[in-house]
Amino acid sequence: MKKILIAAAIAGAFVAAPASAQWYAGVGVGQGQAKMGTVSASSGAFTASTQSTDSSQTSWKLYGGYQFTPNWGIEAQYVDLGRYNYNIVTNVPGVSGTGSYKANSFGVAGTGTLPLSSDFYLFGKLGVAFNNVKGGNACVSSGALSACQNSGNGNKTDLLAGIGIGYNFNKNIGVRVEYEDMGKLSKVDNGSSIKGNNWAVSLKYSF
Repeated sequence: MKKILIAAAIAGAFVAAPASAQWYAGVGVGQGQAKMGTVSASSGAFTASTQSTDSSQTSWKLYGGYQFTPNWGIEAQYVDLGRYNYNIVTNVPGVSGTGSYKANSFGVAGTGTLPLSSDFYLFGKLGVAFNNVKGGNACVSSGALSACQNSGNGNKTDLLAGIGIGYNFNKNIGVRVEYEDMGKLSKVDNGSSIKGNNWAVSLKYSF
């Protein structure tokens, strides 16, 4: 019964939406960051630490949403933050290794829009990010001793927050420039974490 009432309430909200309400979708590219900090591992006297070689990568995103009113809406998105490489250095001369991981984020957020003129507007978003990091363990060894670094494989849910500015060329086509923070993407060894954020420029089409 509760599910039926919730579905009815959602349907009623769409039916009651003003004439200015509309669907929209967009695609964009940008500069993502999912950098892993320096993390150390050890096995007896043998120690190894990671040193990230990529501070940022080219990203891309897809998004779509519904504008209930000129000021309030809801939006879903997928952001690919790219692939990041790191080196493993040790306290043994000549012994080293490399590793890499990919990061992405799916998010759902409420949006707020502040018109600045008939064409320009500011917007913000606040919601939840479902983050994912994929990459294999990288190991180095010296004789019978070895040390492995987990690049943070796994999923983590965190707060999604963003802000940006948009411009409408006409009632259907516009552009957006925005910054988003996805929070922690995943945990790695020794309690460290990978944090994600993204700058993007996108093309938006309103139906």
